[in-house]
Amino acid sequence: MHDNELWYSYKEGDVKALEGLYEQYYSPLTNYGFKFTPDNVCIEESMQDLFLKLWQNRERIARPAVVKQYLYLSFRRILLRKLEYNPSRHEEELSGEHIPFQFELTYEHPMVKKERMAELSAQADVLHSTLTNRQREAVFLKYYEDLSYEEIAEIMHMNTGVTNILIYRAHERLREQFRNFTLLLFLYLLKRS
Repeated sequence: MHDNELWYSYKEGDVKALEGLYEQYYSPLTNYGFKFTPDNVCIEESMQDLFLKLWQNRERIARPAVVKQYLYLSFRRILLRKLEYNPSRHEEELSGEHIPFQFELTYEHPMVKKERMAELSAQADVLHSTLTNRQREAVFLKYYEDLSYEEIAEIMHMNTGVTNILIYRAHERLREQFRNFTLLLFLYLLKRS
C-alpha cells in the first residue's frame, strides 16, 4: 500500500494502516537514528513515542504533503529531545552543528578489485571527515534517503536556500579536497552505506 493510502486509512482509525507505516519506516528511521546515537534503547523509545503520538493525535494531525518527510521530521524531533538537543530553544541550536551525525561507508562492489576499493575507501573516509556534521546529515538525507531540498530543510529546521547552500558547500569541499576522486563515486559509496 502507498504512503498516502496508509496515511488516509490510519487517519480513519485503521490500526493495520498504522502498523503498515511502522513496518515500512521502522528500518529507515532506526537507521537514521543510529546516525545520531548508538543508544538502541533511546532509538527504540523514540520510535515507540512517534507511533504512539501518531495514534493518539490522529484526529488533530493534518495530512502531510509528504508522509516520509513528516515521519523523519517527527522522529528526529523526538529523538533529539531525548538526547537533550532541543531544536526550538534558540538560534544557536537551530544551526545544529553541535548535534553529532555519523555514518560509515561500506565498500563492497563486485566490479571493483579489492586493492582499488581499499584505496577508494581510504579516500572516501578522508572525504567524509572533511564534512561538517550538518553537511554529513544533509548529504545523507539527500543521497541516501532521496529526500528533496525542501524536505531536508523541514527535517533539519532550516530554509530551503540554506539547505541548497549546505549541500553545495559539501560538494565544493569534496571537490577541493580530492579533485581526482569523483563526486559520483563518493555518492555511490555513500548510498551503499
